Amino acid sequence: MTSRIFLDSNRDSAGDFIGECTVIQLCEPCMKTNLSNNASVFCKDCDEYLCDACKNSHTVHKTGQHEIFKFQDKKSALVMIDMKGMDKCHEHGRDIEFFCQEHAKLCCSSCVLVHRRCDQVEEITKVSRQTRPELQALKQSLIKLQSEADDIIADCKQSETVLNESTEKMSSEVDGMRDRIIQLFEDAKQKCITEATEFKTAESKRIGNRRDTSSKVKNEISNDLSMCGILLEHGTPSQQYIYSELMKEKRKTIESIMHDQRQIKVAPTVTVSFSKELTSFLEVGSNIIKLNYDGNKTVETSRSSLPSQPRQFTMELLLSVDLSKTGVYQVKPFLRGLNFLPDGRLVAIDNNNHQCIILNDRLQRLGAPYKFKIRPLGVVCVSHDVLCVTFGSSKVVCLLSVSTTNVIKLTREIKISSKVDSICCMSPNNMVVSTLYDPCHARMLSVDGVESNFDNLIFPNKTYTAHESVCTYVQSKNTLVLTDKLAHTVYMYDTVKGTSRAVTNENIRIPSGACVAPGDTVLVCSTYKNSIVHLSVNGEIIGTYPVDMRYPDSICVSKDGTKMAVSNCVEGIGKLQLYKLSPATS
Repeated sequence: MTSRIFLDSNRDSAGDFIGECTVIQLCEPCMKTNLSNNASVFCKDCDEYLCDACKNSHTVHKTGQHEIFKFQDKKSALVMIDMKGMDKCHEHGRDIEFFCQEHAKLCCSSCVLVHRRCDQVEEITKVSRQTRPELQALKQSLIKLQSEADDIIADCKQSETVLNESTEKMSSEVDGMRDRIIQLFEDAKQKCITEATEFKTAESKRIGNRRDTSSKVKNEISNDLSMCGILLEHGTPSQQYIYSELMKEKRKTIESIMHDQRQIKVAPTVTVSFSKELTSFLEVGSNIIKLNYDGNKTVETSRSSLPSQPRQFTMELLLSVDLSKTGVYQVKPFLRGLNFLPDGRLVAIDNNNHQCIILNDRLQRLGAPYKFKIRPLGVVCVSHDVLCVTFGSSKVVCLLSVSTTNVIKLTREIKISSKVDSICCMSPNNMVVSTLYDPCHARMLSVDGVESNFDNLIFPNKTYTAHESVCTYVQSKNTLVLTDKLAHTVYMYDTVKGTSRAVTNENIRIPSGACVAPGDTVLVCSTYKNSIVHLSVNGEIIGTYPVDMRYPDSICVSKDGTKMAVSNCVEGIGKLQLYKLSPATS
């Protein structure tokens, strides 16, 4: 075993650094001659441990005062520490005895030959007594590093626990969402079955009534045919004449009954259709679930599904037409409602002339307008050829069909519980209407006429008259948008969470018409600013775009997001303008 001499007061430091050590009390002069005699006294002036044999020669041969005393304190004893080879030169295998200050290198007797030209090569025994403060500082720094290592280990344990828990929680969250979707399908299935059963019962009753009526008529005709045959073969001319005259009236009655029965249309086939949202959901595939973790908040499996921030766009004026009283119009047109058909044709609702008009991409009228008895307000394209129109003065909405040859026909009238103003699409089978004189500011309305409320939304305690509030709905964000003209405010309602946000801004003055814009954003007419304000569903102002007209009032964007139509509400000559929308370059 190779050993190294240290003062025992350094024993704790050495133990922390190289492990356990064996402590003995040795005589220093004896160690220089490779003897291992226990020390019994200590020379305080020379800072040297001595055995009894070396004590006398020490005081005789060394100059100076020698304060010799026996030691009892074990902590002041000389120790032998196993340095685990650290006191050996790695190059030559000899004991380290020197230190080259110039090269900051520990040296053995062989290394000294290489460093003989260096100015500061000192013996370890001479400089070692000055290292105690440095070793103490090193000990403290090592203790601090050890504490930091303990903290990191504890943090790793905690992180591992959280990681395991979050992974298990993720699985349960996915299972929970799956169960909700399954339950949603079950509820939808039960609803369809209930509706199908009710429809089947009603249709079966109609079919039965039609069959019974036709069977009764058939039996009567059989009797009449029998009588007619007998009279033709055996009856007198007088009998034949009387019967013929009587049967003329009866035949008319039978023909009327048969005509009515032929007009009754039954639907023997029941089919089911799935919403666009569901088919889109299925097209997404496994990307419907996304993994989030710190440092890379959202992990996507395809770049096409990466979320994008709302972007501004540029507006290029394509066409502008003046709306004035002409031979076509009885009074100056006021286009209260605008909406695009999927094929790009523009639908305009003329409030002043009670008309629904179809326009081409040159803003020229196509076909004959459809004339209403009362003033229409809003319009929305429900499908590729179906429109729904609102009337503020009556609790009714009308469904119109539009042919490819621009023929407009009334399909059905739906009676509703309150008067409504604007209308927009929520889903392929559902719409949203803004109400008049009603504390519930918006309702859902199906194409079948079923009304329902947004039960988890709280609206301001007020009501609106005509033209004071309009609605639009951002389907992908589950966001209902309502404008409040007099309050200069745009309300954003999250219909799933039941939260709301009131958006006010110096650029929003008398907000009127609103519609969904590209990127699931919202465009609002700022009437008194003669501009269009671009908003995110979070209420952030994305941009403001001036328009070449006074008091813009109604607005819509084409299905492909490339065109925008705007009309105004102003005394004098009104305008209808068509703009091209393009993404702004970053």
